[in-house]
Amino acid sequence: MKQILFSGLIFFIFSLKAYPQASPTNNFTLEECLNYAYENAAEARKSDIDIEIAKASIKETRGIGLPQIDGQVELSHNYAIQTAFLPAQFLDPTAPEGSPPIAVRFGVAYSGLAGINVNQMIFNGSYFVGLQAARTFKELSVRNKEATKVEISANVSKAYFSVLVSQERLALLDKNLSRLDSTVRETRALYENGFAEKLDVDRLEVSYNNLKLEQDNTQRLYDLSIELLKFQMGMSVKESLAVQGKISDYELMQVSDAEIAPVYENRIEYNLLETNENLLQLDLKNQRTNYLPNLSAFFTFGYNAGTDEFDGLFDFGNNWFQYGVVGLRLNIPFFDGGQREYKIQQTKLEMKKMEIDRENLEKSIDFESKQAQINYRNAVTSLTTQKENMELAQEVLRVTRIKYVEGVGSNLEVVDAETSYKEAETNYYSALYDALVARVDLQKALGNLVE
Repeated sequence: MKQILFSGLIFFIFSLKAYPQASPTNNFTLEECLNYAYENAAEARKSDIDIEIAKASIKETRGIGLPQIDGQVELSHNYAIQTAFLPAQFLDPTAPEGSPPIAVRFGVAYSGLAGINVNQMIFNGSYFVGLQAARTFKELSVRNKEATKVEISANVSKAYFSVLVSQERLALLDKNLSRLDSTVRETRALYENGFAEKLDVDRLEVSYNNLKLEQDNTQRLYDLSIELLKFQMGMSVKESLAVQGKISDYELMQVSDAEIAPVYENRIEYNLLETNENLLQLDLKNQRTNYLPNLSAFFTFGYNAGTDEFDGLFDFGNNWFQYGVVGLRLNIPFFDGGQREYKIQQTKLEMKKMEIDRENLEKSIDFESKQAQINYRNAVTSLTTQKENMELAQEVLRVTRIKYVEGVGSNLEVVDAETSYKEAETNYYSALYDALVARVDLQKALGNLVE
């Protein structure tokens, strides 16, 4: 008995290995989709890296103000010592005038050097401005991340709504297909009993086949919508994904005809422009600090050696001699041909261009806001109309089927009503998706898409 149980356990374990379990489905709401995208979308991950780069840049700039220490070790073989020419009287004061110079070689065959250099900045106006610029650069990278977040939110939301619309459409197609299947079976039964024509059955079967084809196409569009949503979220195609929520969870209320004035500060593009303006102002400040003197301290310490024998370089007690120097260095700029002044002029002109960009951006935000509000109103109006048309077409289909069953209507009227209802459904769901997209675009235009 124990042997049988043991054999069964071994078989079960190998069965698990042979048939791996499917990966669990991620069942996400819109908020969960957005949070996942903020962490995993390619652009979001790159923006996080940009922030880390900015942090490293701040530390790099801060390091300029710390002591700069470097060491050097040098061993040289002077295989051909340079010749110097001295007047003959330099070595022999009794040499007559006009005597040819004497060729002398100064130096040794082997030389060595080992030392440490230390430099410490005491005052440099550009350094302090550079620290401010580095912090502002970090702020710019954070703003860019926020801009990326807005784009991700818009793309993920639209893809998510596409999935919801496809889901709702599939559910309705299932009901319609079931209803039409019942009608086909009823009509076939009437035909078999002599109360309907074969043509009536054929017409309904054509409608059924077309509806079944539409269902298959919608299912493929749903699958494609899921893949698009995964792509926008940065999710691997190997992972499974399903969405939670209903269209009814999202209000598509008509807005008043009064224009909603945009708040420029709510738009990330406006904040980015302000940050770039701050960087230009710091650049101007830096250009002006170039007129100030720079003060630094330096310290050098080391040993050098010289010998005609290579082994003498390793006689540290006798052939190596200490040297050192310490001091202050003051660099005072006097005249550079007007370069600094022209750089200041260029920066001021760039600031004027930035002012023009600000004015143009404000106009652009005004236009985008107005356009988004008009598009949303039109989309909601169209959605309301298409919903009424679909409900009317559904009622016409219901009445037409009753008339046909009671024998006071034709099968052709039923087929026409089915076609009209299917067209009304298509128009309704197209208008529904357009309204949801317009809602996202309106929130983005007003700067309310991402808190």
